[in-house]
Amino acid sequence: MPQTNTISAMTVLARGNHALTTLALVTAVAVVGCGDDGAPAAGSSGSSTTGQPPVGDTSPVPGTDSSGAGSTAADPDTTGDGTTDTGEVGNEECEALGLPAAPQRAGEGSDWGQVAGEFSVETTFGPWSLVESFSGCDSYVFINDVGDSTSDGLHATISEDLFLRSAPNVHYFFLSSVGDPVAGAEAWQSEVGSALFPLTREEQQYWTDRVHFVTDDPMAIAGSVGDFVVAHPDQRTFAIDRAQTWDDPGSVSDTTTGAFAPSAPVLGYVGRYYNFRYDQDVWLEDLAETTEVAMIDSVTFAPDCVVGEPCFDQQNGPFSNSNNWQPWPAQFPDANTMAGFDTMDLVVTATCGPDSYSDCGHWDYEALINLCSDPLCEGPTQEIARWITPYSRPGTRRWVIDASPLLGMVADGGTQYFNFGMIWNMNPSTWDMRFVLRNEGRADASQQVVPAFNANRGFNDAYNDAWETVEFTPPAAATRVELVAIISGHGQDEQNCAEWCNHQHEFTVNGADVHLREFPGQVVAQRCAEAVDEGVVPGQYGNWTPGCAGWCPGLPVQPWVVDITSSVQLGELNTLDYRGLFNNAPVTGNKGRIRLSSYVVFYQ
Repeated sequence: MPQTNTISAMTVLARGNHALTTLALVTAVAVVGCGDDGAPAAGSSGSSTTGQPPVGDTSPVPGTDSSGAGSTAADPDTTGDGTTDTGEVGNEECEALGLPAAPQRAGEGSDWGQVAGEFSVETTFGPWSLVESFSGCDSYVFINDVGDSTSDGLHATISEDLFLRSAPNVHYFFLSSVGDPVAGAEAWQSEVGSALFPLTREEQQYWTDRVHFVTDDPMAIAGSVGDFVVAHPDQRTFAIDRAQTWDDPGSVSDTTTGAFAPSAPVLGYVGRYYNFRYDQDVWLEDLAETTEVAMIDSVTFAPDCVVGEPCFDQQNGPFSNSNNWQPWPAQFPDANTMAGFDTMDLVVTATCGPDSYSDCGHWDYEALINLCSDPLCEGPTQEIARWITPYSRPGTRRWVIDASPLLGMVADGGTQYFNFGMIWNMNPSTWDMRFVLRNEGRADASQQVVPAFNANRGFNDAYNDAWETVEFTPPAAATRVELVAIISGHGQDEQNCAEWCNHQHEFTVNGADVHLREFPGQVVAQRCAEAVDEGVVPGQYGNWTPGCAGWCPGLPVQPWVVDITSSVQLGELNTLDYRGLFNNAPVTGNKGRIRLSSYVVFYQ
């Protein structure tokens, strides 16, 4: 619960005795806790090696008995580039956070995606260097005042939310490329001190070791950071992620205040996303005994036109529409081999950039993969996966979608045909899409998939007019029957529907058992920003932070799965009905659009 303290003294951040006070004259300030136990907010934790892809477990900030950032369980010998000779890393700090530690890597350069090498800085608290403070599980976020209005906005908006939103394994470095860097460091220190003051004493002590106010001219910083700033002199924010590679945190704007304006707290999401990405990479690397089926094998969809050409769409960005909805064959194992799999993930990787304006789509596009009934995809199709692209974010993005309930769609094996398309335009990227098949030892597996209700339809008075009852007969030997639905709301018509409003989707089995899918609590401020632990990339150049009905920009649209075995009669004819509702009543007016794909799945 919040507490109120009254402080009336000018105090300072001090490291020597691990004590924290603030740099601002403060009176009657609420000290805000983060839950009943006062533990600070945290990001994702260690890597998952079994089951489904990690979606961001939380780790508490440890107590103050640790020596803080930069402590190591041992002092291994290092090479001149800061890489450990043995490659072994043991770190009490990482162990306390439940995070795996990796050895320091030798630097490669100062381009995005390259490995960042050793660097050292002078700070208001004394010298700090990567090699001496390397833990093997941290990421590093740099905030540089480059003298523009956005930098001014970052100064003005630093608050405790930056730290409440942060992962515990992040270091923040505050730099000034304009004026006197010492004066700039002191200004940053004053602002951060005020921001930390409302936190609990434990939180204050923890973050004191993880905020660094750099007194060097950024271009003169020794090592890789100085080289990076020389190469990118106007870069306000940059980062070194968990894999020790240079990464662009993207936009620092948010719509929380009602306008798309600079907001320092959005940078708190960056380290949490790096934890998710690191965990996902480790999880994929650790998968054993898998069979991969490539649908698109690293194919570059080049832009139809780029900046400077007459056809370029300044507002919407580059397109690659000549590739939209074309068919792609995929060669699966034979039916006997397919019968040995109980798990199917679809792994989608897209790389675009480095220029987000000329080489990445600008908007949050709906992306779909459909299974075709013929090689040219001219007949009926069945949607197998959906995701929403992020707003104009260069780099490599990966989506891991659990498609196990739809494994029965491809149970016959052999050559299967798919199409891949985006609404309303195709993003230019290098696309890689592959199915990852394996046996997790589950009790049963998807054997047959029956299409139910599938449409992309206006959510209005006529929405429910065309739905017809679906009849299905599960095998008598079926071990389980599931209802699977992929549902997302789009459009900003009446009452901001169907993107930013709650709506209901009612499925009725055999006229009696009702199963309701709705989105309470999803259409709220910061919900999609908080989903960085699930894979939403932060720093998007659009309205990415608020929650949407059934989706977030940069995430898969997760299938809704309901076990309906107890509602059906095996070996007999059953029925399924559907209708869409708004405020638990039939839809009236014009409330956007619903994209719906649903199936009945039989397991054996």
